[in-house]
Amino acid sequence: MTLIAVFLSLGLGLLLGGTLGDEVIVKEQVQLLEQLEERYTQTKADNAKLKKQNGELTRGQSLLEQVVAQVGGHYVKDRLAGKKVAVLQLETLDLSGLLTELHAAGANVTSTVALTNVVPLLDTRQERLVQALGIQTTGDVKLVHTAFAENLVRDLYLQKGGAALNYLQDSDALTASGDLGVRPDAVILVGGAGNASKSRLQAVDLPLLKALQTQELNAACVERSDVAHSGVSHYRELGFSTVDNIDQVTGLVALIDILGGANGHFGVKKTAEALLPKVTTAKEVSAQ
Repeated sequence: MTLIAVFLSLGLGLLLGGTLGDEVIVKEQVQLLEQLEERYTQTKADNAKLKKQNGELTRGQSLLEQVVAQVGGHYVKDRLAGKKVAVLQLETLDLSGLLTELHAAGANVTSTVALTNVVPLLDTRQERLVQALGIQTTGDVKLVHTAFAENLVRDLYLQKGGAALNYLQDSDALTASGDLGVRPDAVILVGGAGNASKSRLQAVDLPLLKALQTQELNAACVERSDVAHSGVSHYRELGFSTVDNIDQVTGLVALIDILGGANGHFGVKKTAEALLPKVTTAKEVSAQ
């Protein structure tokens, strides 16, 4: 019997009490009260147990993060030596930890590009956008998104600048540092979405990833562990490896492994296959 059923039965008993007399229902009411007290006690115990388990999981994760933080520097050192990596940021993230880890791994971060509030600029009624992309004003939203992504990927990684890049910079929707026009060995797409940017996943993230595939540019998709709307399920459908906790030490280590050749989906969310890629032997770690 659920708590709701107990309350309803108790309420009905109280209503009938005035009609049938106290002696008729007092025994049943006592039983109902006992059931209610028992259910409350059990629920309280279950909640306490879950709270304890959650606390143990939190402490365990914290301990693991500390251990990985201590050995992570040794593990990732020079794993990406000479590899050219570009960062394409679509969602908010403090990049300092990511960039520090990439440099520790020996990667050459060729460019860091951040896009903000892009979706409104992709409206087919934006005449400057249509002109920049060199397409007809057909009103086909998907066509615009595809053309925008293809042009931007070329402007960022295959040639130095272009109409799409200029359009975003003039609209204060893109900031860039490093060397544009340099073809990277891998692109890190920082995605996932907040409540205000959920529509961006379909309008920007996926077209950009498809454009990267068209140009045969490798990419890894990452997001924060606390992002409101995960993009992992979308990214993995396109065949990209993912990390869903890039704001945590284990996520940074997993990303280095992916850039070094590992494949899969790592992190702490239900879409993850494992927390970290499998290390085949202890020698592999100690040899770094």
